[in-house]
Amino acid sequence: MGKHRRLFRWKWIVFLFILILVITASIATVQAAPGEAMGMSPLTFFIVFLLATTVMGIFAVLAGVGGGVVFTPIMMGFTPIDSYIIRTTGIFIAMAGALVAARPFLRRGIANVRLLFYGAVPYAVCACIGALLAGYIKATMGIKGEAFVRGALGVIVLGIASLFIFFGKRVEYPDVKEVDSFTERLALAMGYWEESLGKVINYKLARAHIGGILFCGVGLISGLFGLGAGWAMVPVFNLVMLAPLKVAATCSKVMIGIGDTAAVWPYIMGGGMFPLFGVPCMIGLIVGTLIGARIMLMIKAGFIRWLIIIVMIGAGVRLLMKAIQMWP
Repeated sequence: MGKHRRLFRWKWIVFLFILILVITASIATVQAAPGEAMGMSPLTFFIVFLLATTVMGIFAVLAGVGGGVVFTPIMMGFTPIDSYIIRTTGIFIAMAGALVAARPFLRRGIANVRLLFYGAVPYAVCACIGALLAGYIKATMGIKGEAFVRGALGVIVLGIASLFIFFGKRVEYPDVKEVDSFTERLALAMGYWEESLGKVINYKLARAHIGGILFCGVGLISGLFGLGAGWAMVPVFNLVMLAPLKVAATCSKVMIGIGDTAAVWPYIMGGGMFPLFGVPCMIGLIVGTLIGARIMLMIKAGFIRWLIIIVMIGAGVRLLMKAIQMWP
């Protein structure tokens, strides 16, 4: 036991040492600036966004949504930071959170690997196309491109808020009455050990052809706007393809990790990664997620969900207003 504790302590010491180096490097090497655009010194800018994104991470977990869904609209709606930098950071945040969560899901056998192979290809390809399209808009459309991106994201965010309000109901164990021939040929039926019930849950899936089309659309939106995709992926798995809710949630996380890992490269090549902004935001959202997970065990989070919906509606309206103001 003592040996494990010492090993655990040394892991945290190494992690904190690396974290301090990253923070120091990101502050020391800053040349241009979101910080200057907002009238702050680099250190103040770093601390402000570290604290702000920690709060976002807490509220996102309590509301049951991904950090990217909260981060990108709020940052694009209420800060003057370039939208390309914000979307790059949003993709990184979604990717990091998904990769952290994916390992235990795969180890426990909850994620359906065959379903992941089927869904990850269209999602990753379309997410890359979306990221390339984002770079094209930035390079060729100038201020019109900024206005278009903010306006389109405003409409999408309002649509997501409506989805949470009117279609928020999910089914833990959907009843699959009939499996179509296409889904049957894919052999997606599987089982997993459900700890809470103490037995194996065997399940079938349906409407894989519709799911494949929706994965393309979700990937395109995720890559273009840097939103992450958990807000749409879970309903596609659970309500369209009729996967059990736990399988839907785990497959969603793993697929986001696969797809966004591919989609982030066009953003990096386009110069969208700004360490002074990206590092505190990523650290803040991860820390906020860990804190929120602990708080969730102690409170009823229903009112937090409605608070997030109100914030998203406000961010959506603000994005539309900024798009109208920016349009030449």
